[in-house]
Order: sequence, then structure tokens, then C-alpha cells
Amino acid sequence: MIKDIQQSLDKAELNYHKLKKTNSRFIFISLIASVIATLLAGVTAFTGPVAGQGPPAWKWTCGIVAVFTATAAVFTGLHKQLTVSERLSKSIECRGKLKSLLISLQEGGNKDEVITEYRKIIEVYSEYIV
Repeated sequence: MIKDIQQSLDKAELNYHKLKKTNSRFIFISLIASVIATLLAGVTAFTGPVAGQGPPAWKWTCGIVAVFTATAAVFTGLHKQLTVSERLSKSIECRGKLKSLLISLQEGGNKDEVITEYRKIIEVYSEYIV
């Protein structure tokens, strides 16, 4: 039984690290793109276009700002649509419950209760340990 729970915990740990990396990546990209777009728009408002002189320079500058703004919007939308934060939270819950079961077994807890709880964890958090 300990071996099964430990294997599930190992899989949950792997899933957690992947989700954590994805979560950080999406937030970082959207934040950096948003900051660059804002700074570029602000600098342009005070000093004029950053890509040369005249109407073509304004077009290029506005286009660059639009690309960074769109990038920020896409990654923010993906982060929300893919429910990365919520899945990360559930992954953390799953890990905690599995660790609790291991501790309970190692300290001589009721094996039947542990088996029942483990089945519930598998049922609720299967996507994180399969």
C-alpha cells in the first residue's frame, strides 16, 4: 500500500512541477509583454516614434505596441482558459492528501481508513496522479 501511495505521490509531484512551470511562464510572458507595450507607448507619447521619423515610423511604433499588447492578451487568455491556476491549486491539494496518507501509514494508522481515503483521492484527483 505504501508503494502505491508513493508512486501516486511521485506522479502528483511531476504534475505539480509541470503546472507550476506553465503557470509561471504564462504569467511572466503576459506581464513582460504588457510592461514593454506600456513603456513603448509612454516613451512614444513623450519623444515621438521610436522607429524613425514621419508617418511610417508612427505606423511601425504603433504596430510594435500592438504586437506586445496582443501577446499579453493571448497569454492572459490562455492562462485563464486553460485554468492553470486552479489546476495548480488542486495539484497542491492532491500532494498534501497523499503525503498525509503516507504519514498516517508510517505511524501505524488504520489501514482500512487509509485505503478508503486513498480510493477517494484517486477518484477526485485522478488527472493529477495518472
